[in-house]
Amino acid sequence: MVELKVSDDEPSPLSVRLHGTAKSDPPPPLSAPGERLALAKKKLNLTLKGWRLTRLLGVGPVTAAYEGVRGARDATERVVVKVMIGSIATHERAKSVFLRAAYAANRFNHGRVLMITEDGVDGEGAPFVIRPWADAEPLADLVARKPLGEAEVLQFAEQVLDALEMGHAHGLLHGALTPQNILITERGSIRLCDFATPPGMGALRGVVEDEVLAERRRGPFTAPERCALPPSASSEEADIYGLAACMYFALSGKVPRGASTEGSALAHTEAAALRTVAPGVSENMAAVVDHALNLDPTSRYDSAYAMLGDVRRVMVGRRPKLADAMAPVPSQGPAELVRIEGPVSRPYRQVASLEPAPRSSVHGPQSVARRVGSERRGNAFLILAIAILVGVATFVLVREKRDDRRPRAAPSTSLR
Repeated sequence: MVELKVSDDEPSPLSVRLHGTAKSDPPPPLSAPGERLALAKKKLNLTLKGWRLTRLLGVGPVTAAYEGVRGARDATERVVVKVMIGSIATHERAKSVFLRAAYAANRFNHGRVLMITEDGVDGEGAPFVIRPWADAEPLADLVARKPLGEAEVLQFAEQVLDALEMGHAHGLLHGALTPQNILITERGSIRLCDFATPPGMGALRGVVEDEVLAERRRGPFTAPERCALPPSASSEEADIYGLAACMYFALSGKVPRGASTEGSALAHTEAAALRTVAPGVSENMAAVVDHALNLDPTSRYDSAYAMLGDVRRVMVGRRPKLADAMAPVPSQGPAELVRIEGPVSRPYRQVASLEPAPRSSVHGPQSVARRVGSERRGNAFLILAIAILVGVATFVLVREKRDDRRPRAAPSTSLR
């Protein structure tokens, strides 16, 4: 059972209480990486909700992740504890956004999404959340050793898109897809974690609820529109960009927009074409990734469902359609696929022009009458055949019952 309370005497979840009292004050400046690392190390060996923080897994601009253990020897249990770190942990609005975003993973049920089991605050008032431990390795660590092959990238992309599709259908966005929160098991199965957008489609309401943390989280895997100041609301297209950037990184070992981390550069820099940094990648694969990395969000895939279809086409050696899920598809033969060149704008989608079939005697009124008559004759023959079979079966049953009622002669006992 998911525990939402900080303690037994508190009537409502911490995220709800903070959301009701949070102010819209500007967040404090971002602490330096070295300072955040030093603060994170000080929390080692703390016990939070019965879990002892034994190992520092990583430090980001907003949180630090720890391995939490409970029990001894063979009974040891493990979880991941994420604690807000640095000056941002004192900002009430930021704490509310962090907790509500983390619980977005609990609002739908998908086997590859890691849910939050507990939350609370440490002795310094910094909020934390706890999720199950996964025997998996971050994509970033795998790529650090060696870029992945196309089959591996397509496999993890298909699984992430499947999870995103369900989340988006429930009005939930991830908001911070990076190679650190895509975990891959030894068998190639993924686990998705660290949701960063509060529940609800902020883009549909015109509200940027996570703006207080979005500025800190922007980086090479963040969609350009989310890197601008002020950042735009999180969206499905932004999640698609984040996944495509992870695929780009997994195939080439490089980030799409270079090493710059400055906000204005990330907001206005086009991603380099995938095949310029990874020439061995197939055209079909590069087409999907480059399309999803378009600088203009309206020119990307407009849904995870649309991109998932193209990923699956590439997996079986077919050409991608590079269109959104709602674009009409002309009727084609099984071996001929349609490729829509250039961006497809959502307000003005390309509509296929289908020429009407020429009139001929084959489709005239007389041919229709002949076809109807032929169908009626066929139905009559079928009914007659069924009637004959039923009659024969009835005759056989009646004869067998009559034979059963006829007296039988006593068997002879004489020996000859």
